[in-house]
Amino acid sequence: MSLAPSGIQQTQSADRWPQPMARLVTGPDAPIMVPPHITAPVSESNQPPQPAPPELDLTKFIAQLTRQLKQIEQTFMRALQSLVREVEAGSLHVAQPSNQARQTSNTTRPSAYDGLIRRTARRHELDPALLSAVIRQESDFDPNARSRAGAMGLMQLMPDTARSLGVTDPYDPAQNVEGGARMLRGLIDRYGGRLDLALAAYNAGSGAVDKYDGVPPFAETRSYVHSILGEYRANALSV
Repeated sequence: MSLAPSGIQQTQSADRWPQPMARLVTGPDAPIMVPPHITAPVSESNQPPQPAPPELDLTKFIAQLTRQLKQIEQTFMRALQSLVREVEAGSLHVAQPSNQARQTSNTTRPSAYDGLIRRTARRHELDPALLSAVIRQESDFDPNARSRAGAMGLMQLMPDTARSLGVTDPYDPAQNVEGGARMLRGLIDRYGGRLDLALAAYNAGSGAVDKYDGVPPFAETRSYVHSILGEYRANALSV
C-alpha cells in the first residue's frame, strides 16, 4: 500500500490514461470545440465564383436613343414643311364638308316644331320627314325668316302664294306650315308622285318644270332638290 498522497497518485494515473482529444480547457479564453461529425460552414472565400451579370452601358444606350429620336424629329419636320408648302401653293386640296353633308349631319336635330309638322303632315297625307326636310332647306326652322325675294316664314311663302293658300299671317308657324304643306301636296299630285318634280316646282315654279319637262337646269333648283331628297333618304334609312 502506497503512502503517496492521493493527489499525486491521481495525477500519475491521469498521465498514464489514454487521451483521444486535447485536454479540456475552461475559462473565457477557451476555444470552442466543434465535434468532428458536424461540417463547418463553407466560407465565402471557398464558394465557387458566380458569373457577373452583364453590365448595361447606359451612356451608350442613351446616346443611340437620342440619335434615333433626332432622326424621327427631322423626318417629321421635313414632311410638315412640305405639307405647308403644298397648302400655300394651292396644290393640295383640303376637303370641306359639302352642303349635303352638313344637311345630312343635321337630319336628326330636333326642332320646336316637330309636333306641328307631324300633325300638319298627317292632315295632308305627307311624310313628316319630307315636310321637315323642306322646312330645314327653306328657313332652317326660323319662323321669322325672310328672303331677298320676299318669301316669308318657315316654308318661305311668297305674298301672293300665301294669300292664295289662305294664309293671313305668314310668320305664324301654324298658318305657314299649313299653307306650305297644302301647296306641296298639290304639287306631288300634279306630277304623279314625282318628288323631284314637285320639289323643283316648289322652288322654281310649275311653269319652269313644265317648260323643261323635268327639273329645270338651274343650279339653285337642282341643289335644292338634291339636298332635300338626300336628307329625306337619310331620315328614312335611320328609322
